[in-house]
Amino acid sequence: MADVQAIWTAKSDDELLDAAQELSEFTEEGERIIRAELHRRGLPQPDPPIGECSCCGRSIARNNLHDQCSQCGEAFPPEILRELGSQTPEAALVSVLRTGDAGLIPFAKSLLEGEGIEYLVSGENLQDLLGAGRLGGYNYVTGPAEFWVHTDDAERARALLDGLNALPREPAADPNDDA
Repeated sequence: MADVQAIWTAKSDDELLDAAQELSEFTEEGERIIRAELHRRGLPQPDPPIGECSCCGRSIARNNLHDQCSQCGEAFPPEILRELGSQTPEAALVSVLRTGDAGLIPFAKSLLEGEGIEYLVSGENLQDLLGAGRLGGYNYVTGPAEFWVHTDDAERARALLDGLNALPREPAADPNDDA
Protein backbone atom coordinates (compact mmCIF):
# COMPACT_ATOMS: atom_id res chain seq x y z
CA MET A 1 0.00 0.00 0.00
CA ALA A 2 3.02 2.28 0.43
CA ASP A 3 3.27 2.50 -3.38
CA VAL A 4 -0.27 3.89 -3.65
CA GLN A 5 0.41 6.41 -0.89
CA ALA A 6 3.58 7.48 -2.69
CA ILE A 7 1.58 8.02 -5.90
CA TRP A 8 -0.85 10.36 -4.13
CA THR A 9 1.95 12.12 -2.27
CA ALA A 10 3.57 12.92 -5.63
CA LYS A 11 0.34 14.43 -7.06
CA SER A 12 -0.08 18.20 -7.26
CA ASP A 13 -2.57 19.98 -5.00
CA ASP A 14 -4.87 20.53 -7.99
CA GLU A 15 -4.81 16.83 -8.92
CA LEU A 16 -5.57 15.91 -5.33
CA LEU A 17 -8.46 18.40 -5.12
CA ASP A 18 -9.86 17.08 -8.42
CA ALA A 19 -9.71 13.52 -7.06
CA ALA A 20 -11.49 14.68 -3.89
CA GLN A 21 -14.45 15.76 -6.05
CA GLU A 22 -14.81 12.20 -7.37
CA LEU A 23 -14.19 10.09 -4.27
CA SER A 24 -16.95 7.66 -5.16
CA GLU A 25 -14.94 6.60 -8.19
CA PHE A 26 -12.12 5.25 -6.00
CA THR A 27 -11.96 2.18 -3.81
CA GLU A 28 -12.56 2.66 -0.10
CA GLU A 29 -8.83 2.39 0.52
CA GLY A 30 -8.13 4.94 -2.23
CA GLU A 31 -10.64 7.32 -0.64
CA ARG A 32 -8.94 6.92 2.74
CA ILE A 33 -5.51 7.68 1.21
CA ILE A 34 -6.80 10.74 -0.65
CA ARG A 35 -8.48 12.09 2.50
CA ALA A 36 -5.31 11.49 4.52
CA GLU A 37 -3.16 13.32 1.93
CA LEU A 38 -5.60 16.24 1.84
CA HIS A 39 -5.40 16.43 5.62
CA ARG A 40 -1.58 16.18 5.61
CA ARG A 41 -1.33 19.13 3.20
CA GLY A 42 -3.95 21.19 5.01
CA LEU A 43 -6.21 21.20 1.96
CA PRO A 44 -10.00 21.34 2.35
CA GLN A 45 -11.69 18.04 3.02
CA PRO A 46 -14.62 16.97 0.82
CA ASP A 47 -18.08 16.92 2.37
CA PRO A 48 -18.67 14.04 4.76
CA PRO A 49 -20.49 11.01 3.36
CA ILE A 50 -24.31 11.13 3.27
CA GLY A 51 -24.62 7.45 4.14
CA GLU A 52 -23.18 4.07 3.46
CA CYS A 53 -24.04 1.10 1.30
CA SER A 54 -26.37 -1.31 3.10
CA CYS A 55 -24.58 -4.26 1.52
CA CYS A 56 -20.84 -3.57 1.83
CA GLY A 57 -20.69 -0.49 4.10
CA ARG A 58 -18.93 1.71 1.50
CA SER A 59 -19.42 5.41 2.22
CA ILE A 60 -21.60 7.38 -0.20
CA ALA A 61 -20.31 10.83 -1.15
CA ARG A 62 -22.70 13.76 -1.58
CA ASN A 63 -21.44 14.28 -5.13
CA ASN A 64 -21.85 10.64 -6.15
CA LEU A 65 -22.91 10.42 -9.80
CA HIS A 66 -24.43 6.94 -9.68
CA ASP A 67 -27.55 5.31 -8.22
CA GLN A 68 -25.67 2.27 -6.97
CA CYS A 69 -22.60 1.47 -4.90
CA SER A 70 -19.36 1.79 -6.87
CA GLN A 71 -17.86 -1.08 -4.90
CA CYS A 72 -20.54 -3.81 -4.85
CA GLY A 73 -23.21 -2.53 -7.26
CA GLU A 74 -26.00 -2.51 -4.63
CA ALA A 75 -28.78 -0.03 -5.51
CA PHE A 76 -29.04 2.92 -3.11
CA PRO A 77 -32.18 3.19 -0.95
CA PRO A 78 -34.75 5.90 -1.78
CA GLU A 79 -33.59 8.30 0.97
CA ILE A 80 -30.03 8.30 -0.43
CA LEU A 81 -31.33 8.71 -4.00
CA ARG A 82 -33.42 11.71 -2.87
CA GLU A 83 -30.35 13.24 -1.21
CA LEU A 84 -28.26 12.67 -4.34
CA GLY A 85 -31.10 13.90 -6.56
CA SER A 86 -31.39 17.19 -4.67
CA GLN A 87 -28.33 18.35 -6.63
CA THR A 88 -29.60 17.32 -10.04
CA PRO A 89 -31.80 19.43 -12.28
CA GLU A 90 -35.52 19.18 -11.67
CA ALA A 91 -37.04 16.07 -13.16
CA ALA A 92 -39.38 16.41 -16.11
CA LEU A 93 -43.03 15.90 -15.20
CA VAL A 94 -45.92 14.97 -17.45
CA SER A 95 -49.64 15.29 -16.93
CA VAL A 96 -51.47 11.98 -16.61
CA LEU A 97 -54.93 13.02 -15.40
CA ARG A 98 -57.11 16.15 -15.35
CA THR A 99 -60.32 15.99 -13.38
CA GLY A 100 -62.90 18.29 -11.90
CA ASP A 101 -64.45 15.44 -9.93
CA ALA A 102 -63.48 15.96 -6.29
CA GLY A 103 -64.25 12.28 -5.56
CA LEU A 104 -61.70 11.03 -8.09
CA ILE A 105 -58.79 12.99 -6.60
CA PRO A 106 -58.30 10.84 -3.45
CA PHE A 107 -59.00 7.69 -5.47
CA ALA A 108 -56.31 8.58 -8.03
CA LYS A 109 -53.89 9.42 -5.20
CA SER A 110 -54.56 6.04 -3.62
CA LEU A 111 -53.89 4.20 -6.88
CA LEU A 112 -50.62 6.03 -7.50
CA GLU A 113 -49.40 5.65 -3.92
CA GLY A 114 -50.27 1.96 -3.96
CA GLU A 115 -47.91 1.50 -6.89
CA GLY A 116 -45.19 3.70 -5.37
CA ILE A 117 -45.51 6.36 -8.07
CA GLU A 118 -44.56 9.85 -6.89
CA TYR A 119 -46.99 12.52 -8.09
CA LEU A 120 -47.89 16.18 -7.82
CA VAL A 121 -51.45 17.50 -7.97
CA SER A 122 -51.88 21.06 -9.19
CA GLY A 123 -55.07 23.01 -8.66
CA GLU A 124 -56.53 20.62 -6.09
CA ASN A 125 -56.81 23.16 -3.28
CA LEU A 126 -57.77 26.08 -5.50
CA GLN A 127 -61.13 24.65 -6.56
CA ASP A 128 -63.21 26.51 -3.95
CA LEU A 129 -60.76 29.30 -3.09
CA LEU A 130 -62.01 32.09 -5.32
CA GLY A 131 -65.58 32.18 -4.08
CA ALA A 132 -67.28 30.95 -7.24
CA GLY A 133 -67.17 27.38 -6.04
CA ARG A 134 -67.44 24.54 -8.49
CA LEU A 135 -69.60 24.78 -11.55
CA GLY A 136 -69.94 21.68 -13.67
CA GLY A 137 -67.40 19.78 -11.58
CA TYR A 138 -64.58 22.32 -11.28
CA ASN A 139 -63.87 25.99 -10.77
CA TYR A 140 -63.79 27.67 -14.19
CA VAL A 141 -61.25 30.23 -12.96
CA THR A 142 -58.66 27.72 -11.75
CA GLY A 143 -59.48 24.78 -14.03
CA PRO A 144 -59.54 21.10 -13.09
CA ALA A 145 -57.08 19.42 -10.75
CA GLU A 146 -54.18 17.94 -12.69
CA PHE A 147 -51.95 14.99 -11.75
CA TRP A 148 -48.26 15.14 -12.77
CA VAL A 149 -45.72 12.28 -12.55
CA HIS A 150 -42.09 11.71 -13.54
CA THR A 151 -41.64 10.94 -17.23
CA ASP A 152 -40.35 7.45 -16.37
CA ASP A 153 -43.61 6.62 -14.52
CA ALA A 154 -46.04 8.22 -17.01
CA GLU A 155 -47.00 5.10 -18.94
CA ARG A 156 -47.60 3.06 -15.80
CA ALA A 157 -49.58 5.91 -14.19
CA ARG A 158 -51.75 6.38 -17.28
CA ALA A 159 -52.53 2.66 -17.31
CA LEU A 160 -53.60 2.85 -13.65
CA LEU A 161 -55.72 5.95 -14.11
CA ASP A 162 -57.16 5.01 -17.49
CA GLY A 163 -60.90 5.54 -17.59
CA LEU A 164 -61.21 7.59 -14.39
CA ASN A 165 -62.56 10.56 -16.33
CA ALA A 166 -64.85 8.47 -18.52
CA LEU A 167 -68.55 9.12 -18.14
CA PRO A 168 -70.43 6.39 -16.31
CA ARG A 169 -72.33 4.01 -18.54
CA GLU A 170 -76.08 4.18 -18.61
CA PRO A 171 -77.52 1.27 -16.67
CA ALA A 172 -78.98 -1.42 -18.88
CA ALA A 173 -82.75 -1.42 -19.06
CA ASP A 174 -84.30 -3.94 -16.75
CA PRO A 175 -86.43 -6.35 -18.87
CA ASN A 176 -88.76 -6.81 -15.89
CA ASP A 177 -89.39 -3.08 -15.64
CA ASP A 178 -92.68 -2.14 -17.36
CA ALA A 179 -92.34 1.57 -16.85
